[in-house]
Amino acid sequence: MTENHRWLPDAGRVARLLAGALTGALVLGLLRVPAATVVGAVVGSALVNRWRPAAFDHVLPVRALRTVGMVLLGCVAGARLDAETLWTIAGLAVPLLTGVALLLLLEMLLAALLITRYGIDAVTAVLAFAPGGLSEITLTAREMGARMSLVLAVHVARVLAVVLLLLPILVAWVGAS
Repeated sequence: MTENHRWLPDAGRVARLLAGALTGALVLGLLRVPAATVVGAVVGSALVNRWRPAAFDHVLPVRALRTVGMVLLGCVAGARLDAETLWTIAGLAVPLLTGVALLLLLEMLLAALLITRYGIDAVTAVLAFAPGGLSEITLTAREMGARMSLVLAVHVARVLAVVLLLLPILVAWVGAS
């Protein structure tokens, strides 16, 4: 193979992971599991990777896939940001900033616990508890060299707790009032 095409064997590994992610998302979507797309993609690609680990020989396909993923996430977020949303945020500035400050304080305390008690590096500890979407935090963790398994485990647990535990409780509570 020529120098420019040495990464082609990695394309099969990427395709296998994408197929696992798509399958997981579709299965959990058909089962009507909340957050099926994200959780299913994580579970599906993890299962495929367990069956036949995808160790990449070159960083080019991984970096390109990650970049495309970040661009797509940015497009989705940007497309939903309109004038009405900005006015809503402005009207809720005080409670919003208070909530963010409290979440960041809690994040710092939990990260400090991971660092001091369990010897986890600071970048991994902070990203494990950082507020944000699973996709964005996972990609950021990869970029910053954090321990992906720990960051991903904490965020998947958080998403599952919110979607499978907290959301039904809130829906029942609001429905009862």
